[in-house]
Amino acid sequence: MSAPATAVDIDVIVTAGPRRVLGRRRDGALVLPRLRLTASWPPPSSQLPGAVAAETGLRVALLEPLDTTLFVAEPVDGEPTAGYGWHDATAFGAASVRHWLDRSAPAGRPAWYRPGWFAAATGWLDGVLAGRGARRTGPVSQIRHWTTSTVLRAPTTDGAVFLKAALPHLVAEPRVIAELARSWPRAVPQVLAHSAEHGWWLSADFGAQPPARDGAAALRLLARVQAATVGRTGPLEAAGCPVLTLDDLADRVPALTRRAEVWDRAGTGPVGLTGVAMWLQDRCAELDDLDLPPSLTHGDLHPDNAADRPDGPLLFDWSFARIAHPLFDLAGWLHQVAEPEARRQVDAYLDGWRQLASLGELREAWRVAKPVAALVELVKFVDLMDRTGPGYAFDYLPMAAVWARRILDAAAGRDAHLTGWCDPRPARLG
Repeated sequence: MSAPATAVDIDVIVTAGPRRVLGRRRDGALVLPRLRLTASWPPPSSQLPGAVAAETGLRVALLEPLDTTLFVAEPVDGEPTAGYGWHDATAFGAASVRHWLDRSAPAGRPAWYRPGWFAAATGWLDGVLAGRGARRTGPVSQIRHWTTSTVLRAPTTDGAVFLKAALPHLVAEPRVIAELARSWPRAVPQVLAHSAEHGWWLSADFGAQPPARDGAAALRLLARVQAATVGRTGPLEAAGCPVLTLDDLADRVPALTRRAEVWDRAGTGPVGLTGVAMWLQDRCAELDDLDLPPSLTHGDLHPDNAADRPDGPLLFDWSFARIAHPLFDLAGWLHQVAEPEARRQVDAYLDGWRQLASLGELREAWRVAKPVAALVELVKFVDLMDRTGPGYAFDYLPMAAVWARRILDAAAGRDAHLTGWCDPRPARLG
């Protein structure tokens, strides 16, 4: 689920120590490597290490973004070329370098944004491979690196493997996947190893590339998995899967409507949102009255978190899995699906719940659930903002505002005729 290709210039502060920064002279001034990449949301981190290597001769590991156009990285291998060399950081006139020097480490900084994390993760990965009688056949690459999580890929004698680390409240993912694999081994990734101490885990290559092209098949699979967990969520909860009730959501509404930074970006301030808050709480109660039972939910479902395999779809990235109302997963899936395809895909999903209600009744349930599902997405992104702090709000505020706007559209009746959203957006959900 990628955005249309748009160019973005990204400066990279490659630092070999507190005050050593990579640069070269241009027009008499020291400048940082500046790379023009194609942008999507989240930032195009997977492109950066290769682009830095091509520009400077250095293989680097990304550390952290300081905003959407400025990354910090550390050297891994190689020597500077093309006129680049190491310089004292104070010799740079760029405001970005001064900002980096003066910046205090944010309290919510993820572990993988810290120097040395990449080397430690690579060492652990190599140790796991050795214990399995395998070894790496090439360098480790960063294929996703942002504030929520990081994913590394390594080619090995047994095929590619992937190491993932996520924020502390999301570390139950490998245990949840292992529990799902008891009944659905081909529907989820294969967990090879897991370190609770470090909060990272290793999975095998699942032999397919996202995004899923057959959305209806992926949704049918999700519905089957969910329906199988109705009344049997105990093992998933024991694995660390949290529970989100409609009462929990209703209780969150008043505080959410006071988040001025979200509603301002959505096009309205928090003033006048009392009616919207009451309307949302009424929708939570109405959905509760429909009595569709709670089940496992994926929590971050979109086509880039699914893949088509010859023997059926695979669903991955279960970081946000929880026990909740099953229809919540449709919100993110429909993020970029326009009518009439949205109706077709929703019907394919609802068909998996026909043992509980008719298709007409289930469509009505989705009509009621849709604004509440948007609320769930808003809660997710606001929680991420709160957990990681204002230094990384640029990663989450844009999407929080999208879901706030969709809540406003629903409250005003602007999307009542739609299965999906008024503004299906071709952007990544994360």
